[in-house]
Parts: sequence; C-alpha cells; structure tokens
Amino acid sequence: MNSTELKNGLSLFTGTENYYKHALGTMKYTDGVKFFAENAGGGAYWFLDIVGTEIVQLHQSEPFIHISLDSNEVENKATITADDGNDNQLWSRTIEFTDCPPGVWEFYLIDGIMLLTREY
Repeated sequence: MNSTELKNGLSLFTGTENYYKHALGTMKYTDGVKFFAENAGGGAYWFLDIVGTEIVQLHQSEPFIHISLDSNEVENKATITADDGNDNQLWSRTIEFTDCPPGVWEFYLIDGIMLLTREY
C-alpha cells in the first residue's frame, strides 16, 4: 500500500474487536496495529518487534507511551521515537532501510497494549 491507501485503511479503526499477543509475549496489540503491520510496505512486523523488545521496557516506569514512526521516502530511512505524551523523549532509534510508506505513523502503548491513536 502507498501512504494514502494506508492512511485511509487506518482511518477505519476507532476501536478493536481483538487483541493479538506479540510473538515474544511482551505486549498485545489491536486490530489497527495488526492492519498496519500487515500493510506497511512489505510488512512491518519488524516494527512490532522493536516495540516489543525495546520500547516495552520503558513501560515499566512510564504508564503511557506515545510512539512515532517517521518514514522518509527519499532516503528509505525511518526514525522511531517514544515519548511520555508530553513531548519528553524517552527513546529514539534510526532504521537505516525501510520500505514503510512515507509519513508519520503514531501509536500508543498503554497497559501493555499497543494501539493506534484513533483506537484510544
């Protein structure tokens, strides 16, 4: 999917019917996050793996985490950041190559569940 198709698809999610357990068992995620992981580029389960292994550790001391994936089409790079919801950055990582559609994709991690901001 391109950015417009992905944004349009994600706009349909305002809640979730299902929760999916991450393969490592460190978190759960919603229907909207699953849709993103399956349709962003060739698949973005790598992004869930990063959240489930690196960002979820911050969740022990931060009950609410805002996650942003900023994908740059020109350089095929992405930056993932996590903050406390008040613009206090907690964590950041640059991905040297991605085929994720360009744009800023935002998520929350609350109570061990990763969700789209629209699903909150």
